Amino acid sequence: MALTESVDKVDETGREILTYGTEDFPIAFFDDDLSKVEVVPHWHKEIEFDLITEGRTSLRIAGKEIPLSAGEGCFVNSGILHSETLLSRTGHQHAMVFSPRVVSFGEDRIWKSCVSPFLENPRLPFIRLTGSTPWQKEILEDLEEAWTCGAYERPDYPILVRYLLSLSLSALTKQAGVLKGEDGLQSRYPQEERRIKKALLFIERNYAEPVTLEEIARSADVSPSTCLRLFKALLGTTPVHYLLEYRLQKAVKELRLRGSRTIAEIAYSCGFSDASYFDRCFQKKYGMAPSQYPLPSERG
Repeated sequence: MALTESVDKVDETGREILTYGTEDFPIAFFDDDLSKVEVVPHWHKEIEFDLITEGRTSLRIAGKEIPLSAGEGCFVNSGILHSETLLSRTGHQHAMVFSPRVVSFGEDRIWKSCVSPFLENPRLPFIRLTGSTPWQKEILEDLEEAWTCGAYERPDYPILVRYLLSLSLSALTKQAGVLKGEDGLQSRYPQEERRIKKALLFIERNYAEPVTLEEIARSADVSPSTCLRLFKALLGTTPVHYLLEYRLQKAVKELRLRGSRTIAEIAYSCGFSDASYFDRCFQKKYGMAPSQYPLPSERG
């Protein structure tokens, strides 16, 4: 299967549109240098396992900040908004993003015992895995072996990866307490995330134009105060700051392909009304002037 390059390919709702693996084995293996790869807020229909191999990170998911250190990992359910921030100077992770069809192709016993308990449980957006808990440590070891088999295409890796992922999902299912969700997640979470996704879609369609908090809130059918609360709770930021970050991400892409365009022209095309303000924001986020490269890539 080999490694998949971490790039920013999302549709206008923030859903990843990467092709994971092949039609008959839909899984991707990532080897992320988190000092270079920016994991921005995104979601995908596939299941994800993250394994931290170096450093410390913070996974923002389901309105919570989940600290992860080397030797720990996380299960991320289908359709869940999440992002990741590096907390240490350097950091590395192994990630697998895969369709449930890797484990089971249909409504068979494996699907019912290993897949549906997660996909059909809206109150289970994630599960944190630590090496200090014996059964979780075993899952982490199985996941790392699955990643190694697939990333380096070891002999019979499709069979081994499928087997190890099935074991991991089965082990999670057997832990009845886990299925209640981490820290008693509230049942209103899925509805709130749907509203956030509508707001993100509005921003991603209109970032090049003047955008107000009131307009973002209206796109999600909520009041400005509720919009502020939802962004803070689920994304750890404000709507206006998210808009700024999104414009900067777009500017990075445009700068790499700018051709004969000036930096000021790119700034205006990405929604910045003042080139000097764009320069200050860019310098603050990336620690360099817009004309300086290379910049971190993104995996969204």
